[in-house]
Amino acid sequence: MATIRKRNGRYQVQIRKGSHLLITRTFTRLADAKKWVSTAEYEIEHGLYEASRAPGFASIADLIDHYLLLTGEETLSDSEFYRFKRLKKHFGSILIRGFKGSHLARYRDLRLTHIKPATFTRELSLLRRILRIAQEDWDVEILANPLDRFTVKGQRGSRERRLEGDEEGRLLNACKAARNPWLLPMVLLALETGMRRGEILNARYEHLKNGLLTIPKTKTGASRTIPLTPNAQRIITALPRSITGFLLPISSNALRLAWERARQRGGIDDLRFHDLRHEAISRFFEMGLSIPEVALISGHKDYRMLARYTHLRAEDLVKRLG
Repeated sequence: MATIRKRNGRYQVQIRKGSHLLITRTFTRLADAKKWVSTAEYEIEHGLYEASRAPGFASIADLIDHYLLLTGEETLSDSEFYRFKRLKKHFGSILIRGFKGSHLARYRDLRLTHIKPATFTRELSLLRRILRIAQEDWDVEILANPLDRFTVKGQRGSRERRLEGDEEGRLLNACKAARNPWLLPMVLLALETGMRRGEILNARYEHLKNGLLTIPKTKTGASRTIPLTPNAQRIITALPRSITGFLLPISSNALRLAWERARQRGGIDDLRFHDLRHEAISRFFEMGLSIPEVALISGHKDYRMLARYTHLRAEDLVKRLG
């Protein structure tokens, strides 16, 4: 199945078979895009299309552009968008086959004069994710990924912020008092499902069916279906139906402002919206769900990535052991 989207004055074409992306092409004229689609679909259907004719990836910029094409820039937060923009500006012209640790070292030395190691690590995590997906899903040959061995001086461990004491109660009370009526259900759904902010913001009623929520685009470019808890279903059922079709018709910027005000009103320090995903996934493990079960909900492809979420509280283990 082919889709054509106009982006920045050009026409980007994707041809998929099921959930698998086969080919992408970009054209300056819509007529050329349609003509190419007609020919390519016929050749694919009759086994005539040569894989070698599909566009390859030469530079880091090619990988970044393809990733953004699959995930959609509209799913990104403002901070993520600027991270991608900065990565493309610095690494974009580098050929994949010539990507070396020295490129990362120069970027590290430049960035760490302006930002903290934790911020730099978040930037590199985006690049690491793209290279991993390129290897595993796009069949891009990367003989030696320099990110596999690259470390950052002064880098702290993965963020492990969870809600402590009465923080959840104070947060929810602050959300109830917020002027934006969508903040409270947004926070409740994040805690109940472990979904990312962009995933919740882009969820539509048409994505719901029989207690399942299908996310057509995730940050990996693949779709996934989330089984909703009874409480999550009740939260969604109680929402006033918006004519936009979105479950929560709130912009990313409006959410950011409402979240920050509520966090300050509740007197909660150093809590990010993404920490709610970490909290939810940790609770899934505390409920006794297995790693494959949690991965189905969270969308993690690499089970090792879930290791940092399994911060079970000792008091919870005592209750289970008793």
